[in-house]
Amino acid sequence: MSRPAPLLSALVTVGALLAGCGSGAADPASPFPERPADIDVSTVDMCRALTVGEQAELGVEPGEASTRELSNGPTRICGWINYDDGYSYGVQTIADGAVVAVGGADSTVDVLDGYGVVVESTDGTSMPLCTLYVDVSDVEAIRVQVRATKDDASGIPSFDTVCGRARDVASKAIRNLGAAAP
Repeated sequence: MSRPAPLLSALVTVGALLAGCGSGAADPASPFPERPADIDVSTVDMCRALTVGEQAELGVEPGEASTRELSNGPTRICGWINYDDGYSYGVQTIADGAVVAVGGADSTVDVLDGYGVVVESTDGTSMPLCTLYVDVSDVEAIRVQVRATKDDASGIPSFDTVCGRARDVASKAIRNLGAAAP
């Protein structure tokens, strides 16, 4: 009769260990703050990221919408170019949350308008590019990209200048797409 006690004890121990590995275990802490609101960008027209007035401020024509297939699923994109001042702008959906961009080369985590963002700045062998992944929901992100396409009066624009433009466009996209989302 003494055998059931060790067996019971072993089962309780194994059960407790397994319970710690299941869905009841705490998930790793998110690098982002709690969102002010989720933004469902699954169906909204990405060209609504900038209003007509905001497009005029940037000196761009209405955006050009397109779709593509990424390794993680389809994406919808809207792009604008100002050939005079040498900046291109893009806003697109990413099928994963912004957390997938955390830890990439030349990336930092920041907050914009209450939303977590991952900021990546790269130049490779060309002009500066700044990319912001905006944490708009658990399953989607908005990727905003701004690239300098030519020198300005002082030479190649700095990353601070290009990323400042990207933050401005991302802030507008958060507001406009949030209002347009179903």
